[in-house]
Amino acid sequence: MAFTRTKKLIVFGSIIVVLAIVALTLFLKRHDISEHFKVSAAERAIANHTATPLDLSAQYAHAAFDNGGGSSYWHDIPWRFQVFDGVPLQIDGLMYLWGQGNAKMGANFPEEILGIPVNQKFETLYVYHCAFFSSPANSPVYDLVFRYDDGSSATNEIVYGRDILDFNSKGNQLGPKPSGQNSKLAWVGASFTGDGTHPLRFILTAIKNPWPGTQVTSIDLYSCKGRSAACVLAMTAGKSGLMTK
Repeated sequence: MAFTRTKKLIVFGSIIVVLAIVALTLFLKRHDISEHFKVSAAERAIANHTATPLDLSAQYAHAAFDNGGGSSYWHDIPWRFQVFDGVPLQIDGLMYLWGQGNAKMGANFPEEILGIPVNQKFETLYVYHCAFFSSPANSPVYDLVFRYDDGSSATNEIVYGRDILDFNSKGNQLGPKPSGQNSKLAWVGASFTGDGTHPLRFILTAIKNPWPGTQVTSIDLYSCKGRSAACVLAMTAGKSGLMTK
């Protein structure tokens, strides 16, 4: 009888140890598990045509910096397929629009980028972007125009503070965040300076399509010619509500 009780205790203890190991492993791997489910959900959204990352390769001024070249901090930001706030994005490069701050330093970006192909109907466009140089709150930075197949258009004004912020946070990782209810701080990391004190930040903005039942053939971008230069890294067309709260 004593042997049976001992055996039961050993078996029970072994089960407890195994469960503890499993629990500890799941705890340590919780980020990887969460990331797996996040990516899987985004891939399903693409497969189900509820989210479509747009191909911006023909409009990029620079391709992704994950294979060398460019300033060192560009190598440390996320490239290629990423999921931020529930939205799948294909980040393969950078598009720039003219801004006074960069122009004064000799970087004369284009004033417009025309004919970004879309050719689909969608409820919301999700734009992953940032600005170079700050501007006063609510200053227009760029216009994003939907071009429809019936010849009509819809202009969306992207303003500083509400929709977009300087990508150089100047040492403040947590704020300010975009003030608009349709924009979120999507990614913070790396640093503009070698000492690590100026983390970079990128914004995700949801732009509602006023005529979701009409096919959008293309998108045009226009600089508002203020101090801030717009930098657009990715766009995804899809249904409304993809961006997590």
